[in-house]
Amino acid sequence: THSHSTRRNTTKVPTPTMTTTTNLQNPRDAVIVQAIRTPLCRARKGGLAKVPPSTLLSAALRGVLLKDPQTRHDQDATDPASSAYLIPPSDVQDICVGNVLSPPTSAVSFRMAALSADIPHTTSLSTTNRQCSSGLQAIANIAHAIQSGSISIGIGAGVESMSSDPMHELYDKFPPQVDWEVVQNCRHSRDAMGCLIPMGVTSENVSKKYRLDRSALDRFAAESHRKAARAQSLGKFRAEITPVGDVSRDDGIRPDTTAETLSKLKPVFDKAEGSTTAGNSSQLTDGAAAVLLMSREEAVKRKLPIWGVWRSYAVEGVPPD
Repeated sequence: THSHSTRRNTTKVPTPTMTTTTNLQNPRDAVIVQAIRTPLCRARKGGLAKVPPSTLLSAALRGVLLKDPQTRHDQDATDPASSAYLIPPSDVQDICVGNVLSPPTSAVSFRMAALSADIPHTTSLSTTNRQCSSGLQAIANIAHAIQSGSISIGIGAGVESMSSDPMHELYDKFPPQVDWEVVQNCRHSRDAMGCLIPMGVTSENVSKKYRLDRSALDRFAAESHRKAARAQSLGKFRAEITPVGDVSRDDGIRPDTTAETLSKLKPVFDKAEGSTTAGNSSQLTDGAAAVLLMSREEAVKRKLPIWGVWRSYAVEGVPPD
């Protein structure tokens, strides 16, 4: 979401309780048993534009615990003991939610979202903000807690409502609280001030650095829409989507998009020589996703299918610009 990324290496050092060989099965392996997302809709114009982020998150949290995540909330009893659940919601020990754009009170609204998803107050919740990849960091936090033995079952999730909290208003609402004189005169002042560069300008910098041709970007974007439209028409996304009210489909896919039509759009950030347009960029999106993880021991005991095993995770910092 933003270019002011400060990342640290979080590579796991194997311990006696962790497997160091990928073909061995350890009871404390962190395994994925369910993953679900809401529809991904266009910000301000799409089907979820008027839905607050807490409602998006609640839908994802509830959906990831259901045997049939496509069940609408009003179609099923809200009894936490219902057989509709993959596991009882009360068995979830911790939830971590990745988010960037919501205000500081999001920690409160996200806890309320968990409670409204039939998850009891005995399940703790925290938020994390890594720019970019907060949702993935949330999953890593839960996976590492399982690997270390702190918990046995948890949910890693992510949510953004770019309709409710537009990215371009972020610094206006929440300007960085720093000592500007210190920042502008420190050893790393260039990088520090570079944290203010918007992501759109960063995209232009990257395009110039790696000599990415505008026509190639337009062709790639058009091909992405074509592939997504075909997958949607074949129902390939259906199993991974839990509905939010009556919204059950992504609405940002444009089947009729061509490289020719995209070529007519004007660059947004570098109007003279830029390559980034509204057509070949990622759309501004409203949506949420959640992943249910547990120890291998728990999954085997509950006879749940194991979709994947979390082995390790690492990140590395990059220049802010």
